[in-house]
Amino acid sequence: MHPRTAWHRVLVTAVVAFLVLAAALYAASVFLAPADGRNTAGLFVGWAMFAVLGAIAAGIVDFFVRPLGGRSGDADVLAAAEEARTGSTRVQQGRAGVR
Repeated sequence: MHPRTAWHRVLVTAVVAFLVLAAALYAASVFLAPADGRNTAGLFVGWAMFAVLGAIAAGIVDFFVRPLGGRSGDADVLAAAEEARTGSTRVQQGRAGVR
């Protein structure tokens, strides 16, 4: 596996983890608000906002780290699947370009 692909997967996992953490903290703030008051709920909402900011930051970094085009290895997988399906990896030209 290429290092860029590995970093991409790590960063996508971090984004998902931050978003799950944000949702859990927000739900905790809703459930704790009636019992412990606004201060506790506000504390959990604040931490949830930091988790969302962490997800946004990891997503921005991932945008610049993720593999591009055929260098990702996905192009080889897609070409193999297309060849298995049709027997060829050639792309058919549209009729508009043919005279």
